[in-house]
Amino acid sequence: MPGYDVCGMTHAGQKDRNEDAYAMVEIADACLLAVADGVGGEAHGDLAAQIAIESVIAAFTGTYRRGMNSKAITELLAAAFAEADLRIRKAAERNGRMGTTLVAAVITNHEAVIANCGDSRAFIMGNGTAFRTREHTLVEVLVELGSIDALMAQKHPLRSVIIHALGINVRVDRYEQELRPGDILVLCSDGLSDEVAGEILSSGTGRDSEEIARKLLQGAIARSDDDVTVVVLKE
Repeated sequence: MPGYDVCGMTHAGQKDRNEDAYAMVEIADACLLAVADGVGGEAHGDLAAQIAIESVIAAFTGTYRRGMNSKAITELLAAAFAEADLRIRKAAERNGRMGTTLVAAVITNHEAVIANCGDSRAFIMGNGTAFRTREHTLVEVLVELGSIDALMAQKHPLRSVIIHALGINVRVDRYEQELRPGDILVLCSDGLSDEVAGEILSSGTGRDSEEIARKLLQGAIARSDDDVTVVVLKE
């Protein structure tokens, strides 16, 4: 993508179909990244994920203007998530209950404005920077309450239970993060665990986004049967 070192990859894992979707779009002076993961156990999760991605792209291609500040971008992200939620609910009236996670980031002027719903997440590593979005999962709540620790959460039998998703029970968290030279921004579905990502990214950050994405994807596939998507931007 001109102007940005960015790469996205996805794999169905051991599933019959991949219910993830992702986007990488350059708009004016910004880069829009997004990852969605259809909710397992619900009908047409792949359709819900695709609707979410299309809604975010449509919101930005029609509204984003060069030089928009972070407040305006945050409001635009919130509107995009609301539109995605509405479209998924309308599609569910025809196709049956469906839902999806969604994480999206707009990068411009060395800053990332990020929004997420569900357990698809964004994180930043590099040069002393460490940031991760909050996952909307049952175990995340248990960790915050002090009922379990982070290590127990990785192996908890209910670690895949999400409490918010577009089309089902929406909640959107929003963040603004500075990107420094050498920082790596990753958007991913829950097929990539924090443990695997940490091991791979801590082994060295001198690679380009394509190599980082490939190693993250390979590491996730080796440790999980789930479908997985990674989108990597290197500042």
